[in-house]
Amino acid sequence: MDNGASSYLRFLNGDKNGFVDIVKDYKDGLTLFINTIVKDIHISEEAANEVFLKLYVKKPKYKVQYSFKTWLYTIGKNTAINYLKKFKRTDYSNIEDCCYISDEKDIEMDYIKGEQNLLIHQALKALKAEYAQILYLIYFEELSNSEAAEIMDKSSKQISDLIYCAKKALKIELERRGNDGQI
Repeated sequence: MDNGASSYLRFLNGDKNGFVDIVKDYKDGLTLFINTIVKDIHISEEAANEVFLKLYVKKPKYKVQYSFKTWLYTIGKNTAINYLKKFKRTDYSNIEDCCYISDEKDIEMDYIKGEQNLLIHQALKALKAEYAQILYLIYFEELSNSEAAEIMDKSSKQISDLIYCAKKALKIELERRGNDGQI
């Protein structure tokens, strides 16, 4: 059982520090994963907070035979999709067009180490959402293909194909940005 699962079970048994540990361990990663879906860091932060609020208030059942991170990120994906539906009618400016993007930079700089990873992370934003999601889950969150398949509701074959296409698209995007395409 990973740390998230043990923390969640501690929380369910009345230990409020278990919940604090979950938020501390998963907030940044969950927010950045949701950002690959909604493409707005502020909405991503709000959606991540909603995920944690659901855990705190509703205390959904968690089956210990599954990865806690996979379970949590699946809740995050579903929450992000609901946010997209909710905000679909409203026209928002892209975060890149705003003059106050320092909040996004702080989260990214704390979470992503090194200039190369930052360049890759920025290139991910230009990719198709599905490509950005799979690359983020596999390479930044270090999930297995089967865990990513569960989160994205895809088969193993679809995940393998998606990873291949996503890596190819990332290489093209990095080359477009002046990088030699090496990851």
